[in-house]
Amino acid sequence: MRTSSENNPPLSTLTETAVSRGIIDGAQRDALHALAHELQATESAAVPRTEARGTFNVITVAYALGALLVLFALGWFLAERWSKLGPSGVLLVAGLYTAAFVGAGITLRRRGFGIAGGLATVLAVMMTPVWGWAVLRLTGLWPDPSDFNDPLLRYDPYISSRVIILELATIGAGLIALRSVRFFALGAPIAVAFVALLLHLGKALGDPRLSWYVGPYYQVVVACATLAIAYAIDRRQPARDDYALWFYLAGAIMLLVGYVQVWSHIGAWRHATPLVAAALIAASLYLRRRVLVIAGGAAAFGYLGYLAFDVFRRVVALPIALAGLGLLVIVATVWMQRRFPALVARVNRDEKGARKTLPTGPIAVVGPLAIALTAMLFAAREAEERTVENEWRNAFYNSRAQRDLRAQKEAERVRTGATRAAPDSNAVPAKPQK
Repeated sequence: MRTSSENNPPLSTLTETAVSRGIIDGAQRDALHALAHELQATESAAVPRTEARGTFNVITVAYALGALLVLFALGWFLAERWSKLGPSGVLLVAGLYTAAFVGAGITLRRRGFGIAGGLATVLAVMMTPVWGWAVLRLTGLWPDPSDFNDPLLRYDPYISSRVIILELATIGAGLIALRSVRFFALGAPIAVAFVALLLHLGKALGDPRLSWYVGPYYQVVVACATLAIAYAIDRRQPARDDYALWFYLAGAIMLLVGYVQVWSHIGAWRHATPLVAAALIAASLYLRRRVLVIAGGAAAFGYLGYLAFDVFRRVVALPIALAGLGLLVIVATVWMQRRFPALVARVNRDEKGARKTLPTGPIAVVGPLAIALTAMLFAAREAEERTVENEWRNAFYNSRAQRDLRAQKEAERVRTGATRAAPDSNAVPAKPQK
């Protein structure tokens, strides 16, 4: 996308045109040129070193690799020394790393390296769960991991309620960082923490007995809620900062994962997958989001795989048809890559301004969320019946297994007693007394 400076004509062309039309005279033109050179020299003196322009190039790839190496090294160190450091040591190490990342971010941004400074700030935000865990452990709000007899360690709702505190702290740290650092990658830890917050909120408030069946449906609800939040952010965020991208990405991944989890439970509703794929692709055109195109393509490909390996697996001509369909998918993908900007422009030809919106507005994002919630409520009702049946079946088989075990032990005891009571055929009989 071109910036405003790339779309505007050069200053010399603008001033010459203004002189020819009598808007300014020659003296004013020379004064404007002198002022432009003075401002350029001032900016060059204030920022002696700057990064390469562009959001994706060799420099940004190197920055990303460096950040990943830092995270890997830090995670390795903490994993090796976690038990020896203890909560106090973990808090000290995490605090020092956080302070170092914050200081590096401030220094790099002041010297004109905005991307490097932004990545350092992202690393500082990502340290929040580490020092947050240490604080919870020191205050007694987190059980001792070394005490395996503590029942709270095995009670998911309690542990999830503790993890929620860490996720809220991460979101808060990310929002505080955004007030001073306008860097789009700060949306990544916030989006991940938001999705994890919703998942652990369901575990903390839900019934652990029903989570084995209702959990996958709740994942779809979380995905729809995340996509709705992404749409709300997309409509209000500034044009130069794309924080909604991370929420779209997290929501799309969560939707695919949840749909795979509920696949074995939904029966004939599996054939609604093409509608989901079409809706995602249509939304991508209106919102200009390629990540939604990828999600829609993955859904369509998964449905074709279901048809090939489950519904029509015995059809002889199906492999030939799938081969042709695969070529068609490749051609369609190439065509979509080439025509995606034109399709976006055609869909948004009547849209005034650069504001992204869906045809039906909030209904387009609230509707899928309402459908997912309704499906989860029906699943909860069915889960109660299946859970009671499973518990009865497990109790029946456990009692039967215990009864068989007792019978086996009794038979073994009787057999052992009979063996001891039987006379030895090789023993010498006792001499009868007179």
